[in-house]
Amino acid sequence: MAHVVCSPCVGTHDTACMKVCPVNCFYDVPLTEVGVDEPADAAGNEELKKMLIISPDECIDCGLCVPECPVSAIFPLDEVPEEEQKYIEINSGWFAGKETEALDAHRITP
Repeated sequence: MAHVVCSPCVGTHDTACMKVCPVNCFYDVPLTEVGVDEPADAAGNEELKKMLIISPDECIDCGLCVPECPVSAIFPLDEVPEEEQKYIEINSGWFAGKETEALDAHRITP
C-alpha cells in the first residue's frame, strides 16, 4: 500500500484527488462498510455518508493525489499520523475477499 485516505475525508467526499490518479485506484465506499460513523450533518446527503479509499494493490505511489486533496486526508503509508493509524486497516481491509464485480461497483472514475 502506498497511500492512505484518512479521517478528514469523512464528511467531505471531495473527488479532486481521484481526478489526477493515473491508475484509477480510488473507490467510493459507504462509511457503514468501513466501520466509520457518519458525520452529524450527513442526514439527507448521501455523498457525505461515503468516503474515498485507495486500493493498496493498485496504487503506484505517484503521490499526485496528495496535493489535490482539499482537506489533507491522504498520506503516504509511512507518514500516516498516529491518531489516523486505524485508516491503514480501513483502506486495506475493505478490499479483502471481494470479487472483481463487487469492487468495480465502487470504483470511482473521473
